[in-house]
Amino acid sequence: MSFPESAIDDRLVSEAERNAFALMPLLVAADDRARSRYASQLADIMGNPGEFQHYVVGSSADRLALMDRLLRVFRENVELLVHKTWVEKSEEKPKERLLEELMAFERDFRDGAIAPSFRRFVALAHSIANLLFGAQSRAEDFAVYCFRIDPKLGLFFWFVGELEQQVRAASQPRDELMTTEVLVGVYVLSSF
Repeated sequence: MSFPESAIDDRLVSEAERNAFALMPLLVAADDRARSRYASQLADIMGNPGEFQHYVVGSSADRLALMDRLLRVFRENVELLVHKTWVEKSEEKPKERLLEELMAFERDFRDGAIAPSFRRFVALAHSIANLLFGAQSRAEDFAVYCFRIDPKLGLFFWFVGELEQQVRAASQPRDELMTTEVLVGVYVLSSF
């Protein structure tokens, strides 16, 4: 049974959380206007409800100011997480690499290098999972494991898995889609 199937069957899952699995393929296939709507619905489920729409709807200047703030909050949250997570001395290098990758991600995204920032975001999410959960983060059932801890955490890592599949796909997703998906991911991590 796949992660979405097992989560849908779980009695601890809300109807809204079950809807996330149906929204992702709609988001990927959507045109610009529908994409914003699906992204907002997905972000509402995984993050703080009602806030994400401001990042994809409204004037360009307002959206840019909000995205700038979102990227700053995201960076500060990840930096805090990295600095507050205790690891063995031998594992300090991965923490340093994660911080370097975080800075490279932010630089790429701000510079409009969409495909590299998309790949870096996926790598960052995996590095964060490794920092928090160690070897368990590489297990095949990691999303299920996270889902048992917190459904939103499980949904987030399921979402990252969906992005990773897009990275591995033969055809590169459209820049607009990758930008929207990265924003959803950054928003969700900034909401924890």
